[in-house]
Amino acid sequence: MSGWSDDDVTVYVYRLRGYYSFGQRGYRSYEPPWFGLTADTEDELHPLAENIGLYRHFYRPRIVRGATLPLVGHYDLDEGERDRAVAMGAKPISARRHAKMLRQRVRQLGVSKS
Repeated sequence: MSGWSDDDVTVYVYRLRGYYSFGQRGYRSYEPPWFGLTADTEDELHPLAENIGLYRHFYRPRIVRGATLPLVGHYDLDEGERDRAVAMGAKPISARRHAKMLRQRVRQLGVSKS
């Protein structure tokens, strides 16, 4: 059984909360919607990310106050990448469900986020 879910699915996509606009002044800005791709383990996450065309340097580890936490981070996805991830087996979940799963994982690992 995975650490975040009762399912066999261990890679998830969720809509990122808030308004995100990527790009620099004078360059194209990428507007929402944006999604996150995460998993129970990095060993499960990185191969799927690679299969949908993402590079490892796109990975965003979970960092709080400059310290990397022992939790799986995420990749930012646009809508097309999200659709490819789902087609390859990633399970769509809500941002609320992702936050709940993350809190559960923090408790399981005894990680301090402060």
